[in-house]
Amino acid sequence: MELYSCDTMVALGNSTESGHVIFAKNSDRPVTEAQPLVVYPAADHAPDETVQCTYIQIPQAAHTYRVLGSKPYWIWGFEHGMNEKGVAIGNEAVWSREPEETENGLLGMDLLRLGLERGATAYEALHVITSLLEKYGQGGNAAVGMQHRYHNAFLIADAREAWILDTCSRRWVARRVRDVAGISNCYSTETEWDEDSGDVKEHAYEMGWISPQVPFNFAKAYGAMSLKHRAAQPRFFRLNKLLRANMGHITLDTIRAIQRDHFEGESIAPRWSPADGLQVTICMHAMLDTASKTAASSHVELVEGETPVWWSAFGCPCLSVYAPYSVNNTLPAELSCAEAKYTPESAWWQFERLQYAIEQDYPRYAPQWQEVAARLETQLREQAASGKEPDDAAVEANTRMILDAVNAMYTRIIGEQAPSAQPQHTGMNETAKRRAGITF
Repeated sequence: MELYSCDTMVALGNSTESGHVIFAKNSDRPVTEAQPLVVYPAADHAPDETVQCTYIQIPQAAHTYRVLGSKPYWIWGFEHGMNEKGVAIGNEAVWSREPEETENGLLGMDLLRLGLERGATAYEALHVITSLLEKYGQGGNAAVGMQHRYHNAFLIADAREAWILDTCSRRWVARRVRDVAGISNCYSTETEWDEDSGDVKEHAYEMGWISPQVPFNFAKAYGAMSLKHRAAQPRFFRLNKLLRANMGHITLDTIRAIQRDHFEGESIAPRWSPADGLQVTICMHAMLDTASKTAASSHVELVEGETPVWWSAFGCPCLSVYAPYSVNNTLPAELSCAEAKYTPESAWWQFERLQYAIEQDYPRYAPQWQEVAARLETQLREQAASGKEPDDAAVEANTRMILDAVNAMYTRIIGEQAPSAQPQHTGMNETAKRRAGITF
């Protein structure tokens, strides 16, 4: 069974302890799909210049902003990112009664990066995306080795406001966030929104998806009932429950805890181990190699007039380390290097290899690594407490420190050669390791 997932969230200043907007995303992608962290500089472009996105070329903008983002290694666009103006965006795959476009167009990830490169505010980025969506559509296979097509939802934020954009082919609805909001792989807009593409209700009536005699609900009218939604709905409600439970005192630590959540304290919490992947949780682990798992995670506090610190982690957040970056950094090569197969030069793949080692026996090894990771994060938080963005020297030193710890833990686990008390998960791990060229 193929269950796909992602979660993006925002808390406006009226809901956070600091009074500033906090944005975050867990990016869940097919198993072994590497997702490096990259920076692209600002640039001026000639009037007749074009830009090659994942599948199609479109006219380039006269000026593009500097962007920092996390992207599947083979795709032009971003899963989540931020620009030099302090705009942050994350996207979600959503499925509709409307079939996905069969002609290649702009992937949702392409639209996200284009919104960051061309939008100086959340509202401007929203309309960059909708204008391009209406003109070029959203089409193309979004996975390697399988067919994975979908419509997209976006959460777009800056230091003043946030918008949720639900799309279906070239139609869309957008609503302003009032306090906190989380989106997953299902439409979240229901009876109220602020802007739309113009014929949203009429099209649904024409297709017979909803009766004109009942109150119009976008999610009910356009959303497709499928097993994919069976995976999305529990996460959607869990995410928003946790955000609302913490309203008024949400901090980056609150957000990190949510991003590492496995339904702890609920009846559907993992019985044996989160690594089993039986439940599709906010911190996503894969039960099967045809499912998805968290490939990268990020959060940022958006402060007007300041360069935000972007906290990024590779792989499942519960087994990773959030480290600070700035859109102004020149990133070490290890952070931006990742391809289809394992390579020791890639930070993403070093984390992935460690996580496969830990998941041989998550109950035994996860607490050992989490103790180390917590110390690293404490050190990194103290470093960032000055409020200054990390410079290139700090990012380089942090990268070395983190990867040394990753490799030390990996060597320690493999050196034990202990029998696993968690045999349920070994099949998926072995398949993933073969695919990635990893050997223990």
